[in-house]
Amino acid sequence: MALRVCPYTLGMLRENCYVVYDEAEEPKEGLRQAVVIDPGAQSDRLMDIFKNELKVRPCAILLTHGHFDHVMAVDDLRREYGIDAYLLDKETDVAEDPKKNLSERFETSFSLTGCKELCDGEEIELLGHVFKVIATPGHTKGGCCYYVEDSKLLFSGDTLFCESYGKYTFPTGSLKQIVESVAVRLMALPDDVTVFPGHEEPTTIGHERTYNICNVIYRKNKEREAAGK
Repeated sequence: MALRVCPYTLGMLRENCYVVYDEAEEPKEGLRQAVVIDPGAQSDRLMDIFKNELKVRPCAILLTHGHFDHVMAVDDLRREYGIDAYLLDKETDVAEDPKKNLSERFETSFSLTGCKELCDGEEIELLGHVFKVIATPGHTKGGCCYYVEDSKLLFSGDTLFCESYGKYTFPTGSLKQIVESVAVRLMALPDDVTVFPGHEEPTTIGHERTYNICNVIYRKNKEREAAGK
């Protein structure tokens, strides 16, 4: 079964929302089920895309972290489709707090509550595929990625970008953690995994193994530690 990933750039910060469905699924009443990852804004546009462009009906929402630009459309989609949104357990207070989720900086003061909590390493079956949760703190304390092993897909949120990584100076962020999340946790995946980040263009683990700056920073940190500095 082949998963199709459809990216849509949304909102003032041009965040990537992904709509994922299985092309082999037999449509029911003309619609396939879909997973929505990081619906950050423009819920009306998304619902029009579901109905008229993709012919899908969302069955779940997966969130990589709680920043407002990744979650602002969640409430509308939950109300419309009666579905759950999932978030790493350590990220709940970030999503709920307008200061931590950054919405106060843009005068929106948004709070997201009522998400189902996931744990690091937990596997959730959706669309007949297993989405594995990989905790990747650093951009926020409870950021995570979703890995679909049978399809070689990784949804990396704002942890891993092409040859780069997410900003770590926001509330609950950490440079040390995000470097380790990329260089240790994500670089453990196979080279042929396609990475779909929260902003900008897709990449692959193989490309990042060669070119991502986190690998250099991590290696130098280890060298300093070994030298007792």
